[in-house]
Amino acid sequence: MKKIFILMAMLIAMQGLRAQTFSEWSDQELAKANTAQNTNLSEQEKLVFLYCNLARLDGAKFARTYAAKYLTGNSSYVASLKRDLQQVKNRPMLYPEKNLCATAAMHAIDMGTKGMTGHNSSDGTACFTRIGKYYKCGNAAENCSYGYSDALDIVMQLLIDDGLPSVGHRVNILNATYNAMGTSIKIHKTYRYNCVQDFGEKLLTPMTGSSSNNNNRTDNNNNRTNNNNNRTDNNRNNNNQGPTPPSNNRNNNFNSSNEIENALMYLNAVRKNPSAYSTEIGVDLSGVQPLPELKWNQTLAKVAQAKAQDMVDRNYFGHVDPDGGGMNFKINAAGYKLRSSWLTSYSSNNFESLAAGHKSGKESIIQLIYDGGANNSNAGHRRHLLGIDPFWSDCYDIGIGMAKGGQYGYYWCVLIAKHDFQ
Repeated sequence: MKKIFILMAMLIAMQGLRAQTFSEWSDQELAKANTAQNTNLSEQEKLVFLYCNLARLDGAKFARTYAAKYLTGNSSYVASLKRDLQQVKNRPMLYPEKNLCATAAMHAIDMGTKGMTGHNSSDGTACFTRIGKYYKCGNAAENCSYGYSDALDIVMQLLIDDGLPSVGHRVNILNATYNAMGTSIKIHKTYRYNCVQDFGEKLLTPMTGSSSNNNNRTDNNNNRTNNNNNRTDNNRNNNNQGPTPPSNNRNNNFNSSNEIENALMYLNAVRKNPSAYSTEIGVDLSGVQPLPELKWNQTLAKVAQAKAQDMVDRNYFGHVDPDGGGMNFKINAAGYKLRSSWLTSYSSNNFESLAAGHKSGKESIIQLIYDGGANNSNAGHRRHLLGIDPFWSDCYDIGIGMAKGGQYGYYWCVLIAKHDFQ
């Protein structure tokens, strides 16, 4: 193996747009790009091939169709992707390669079961050694993402490559040198899901239904990046729950009132029978005691809505606003009176959990309850929403706010509180 380009994106977020078709793409183009259709890969893994190949087939058209709802806002990375896609046309399709799929699955399972991240195996085996043991052909590359199970979310996050100046993940996906790829999406102990993409420049062992006669070239651009920008922040000060990390999901067809109602209904269902939702949420809730439904409080709802909108308007994401104000003072000032001991600091927060980037109310609640999975010993969001600690177990009022716009598309504020006299 001449070289191996190893790149990783730390991507925390929930599921986004599902598979769909656009009339602008002909049946012939879709068939050409759907190189994994007849393999035994999962449906989402097959779609990873489809979306990557459509971007390589006609980048400008891909930007107008499948990628359009992600390419919003003023991010320089979105702008550069738009420019790059305009230059991409008729690049070789990526075909499923048996050995690369095996190495990708091996690494996804290893990282997932151990709750680890990175390109080296949990036993310390180097990435190039792992891939080279099964795939012995020239240059190779690897992308890893964490937190997504939806194929389009995975591909778009790697293409946008937010925060990575080299945009190496984007380079790998669009690199005409490669015509072979292995992809695997597996459960991750900490981040719910992880996806590994291994790229190669020759289709040594095609999987069923894949074939290619593309020429091969080399690429001497060597980049190594470990980008860990989106982990959940669980630092708690004054009982703060760190915000759930943002994603870049975009969807303009959104009814905020319906999604807020969905969030409330789902949270109350989980509180009523936590253990029944362990599998869906991805964390063991069998030891969580059932609690009564939370009651909607209009005052808290107004405060939550104002906070969500403020984060959009002033371009921040956190419990303390740009003026140094925390949620406790906002709640008290709105008329929902709190105990004086909870108002000792202007930045105090005992009752707020935040999420950003998720269009779905249900998915936002799932992300907050998952809260880094079993490895997160703090899990402040989970304890807050499910009343696991005594302080929160007797909270009974809830208000939820959601605002659309800003850097992350959607901002959620969940307030669960109790009055002084309780």
